Amino acid sequence: MNQLLRHLRIGTTAIRFGFTYLLYFSFWQFGCAQVDPAATAGTLIDPACRTITIQRVTTPINTPAPTPQGLPIPSFSQQSGSVAYGSTLKLSASSMPSGAYTEYSYDNGVTWVKGDQVPVVSRKQMLARTRINDLTSQTAQATVTPYFQRMMVIGNSIMSHGPAPDLGWTNFNGMAASAPEKDYVHLLTAKLNSLRDGVQTRMVSGGTFERQFGQAGYSVTEFLTPLQEFKPDIIFVRIGENIDEGAVQANNLAGNLRLLFDYLKQNAGGPVQIICSTSVWNRPQADAVIRQVAAEKSIPLADLKSMVGVPSYFASQYANAGVAAHPNDAGMQRITDIIWDTMP
Repeated sequence: MNQLLRHLRIGTTAIRFGFTYLLYFSFWQFGCAQVDPAATAGTLIDPACRTITIQRVTTPINTPAPTPQGLPIPSFSQQSGSVAYGSTLKLSASSMPSGAYTEYSYDNGVTWVKGDQVPVVSRKQMLARTRINDLTSQTAQATVTPYFQRMMVIGNSIMSHGPAPDLGWTNFNGMAASAPEKDYVHLLTAKLNSLRDGVQTRMVSGGTFERQFGQAGYSVTEFLTPLQEFKPDIIFVRIGENIDEGAVQANNLAGNLRLLFDYLKQNAGGPVQIICSTSVWNRPQADAVIRQVAAEKSIPLADLKSMVGVPSYFASQYANAGVAAHPNDAGMQRITDIIWDTMP
């Protein structure tokens, strides 16, 4: 029994020594933490013991993300007001690093165009930023209103018709309007003048295109002279009523409209905004093609389908059926409003 107790005491001592040894070398490796002096008053503290200070760091909830650094935000040479259609705004940014460039967007950042000269072609807000590789700056914004100075209208008798006493028509303006200032050309001119005084207007007949497109001997070059002389910055293509529905497919209206729109744009003598419309008469095949080509060419379309067959928009006071089929003052106002709402 005595021998057993002696072995137990030796084992206990060994365990105690081993634990003490482990603690010593743990603190020797990592240092020790000094407890509160008030709790150890009168006791000897090892001078070699190092005090460890622990500080809890907390991050506030909803902390704003840091502002991107490294690229300057560009500025527009003009941020608001009115500017001539097709003129450009300059983008500039200071301290641009090597390889960085500016880019701009007309569609709220969906697509971006590289450059520092921003053409004014829309009333929509324009965005700009600087970029280098995948790093971009914050965006700058500008909203300016383009004004037009030379309006060309390619139209038919709804645009203008001289006196025809045998039809009961005695005015010289858009047929069935009660006065020149009541037809859609004069109403549109007044609206454009509200943006900037001094708008010039030129009316060009589109009747030949309506009746002869796709036929041998017809060419859109008929519009070259007025384009070169007038140099319009906006063109309203307001035709369709005189198009034969049977010729829409047979004479390839779609291909000839594409040719017409391209020709107008290429020969206007500068930046030009083209806007087209459907018919105020029942021309479903022609209207479908006009809608299709306008979408293809990204040309704003004034769709007049809401007027078709609505008696209150037409001049039923005239005995002649041809004149009576034309828009009255209310119809002319409706055409103007729809076209104006289509302006980009």
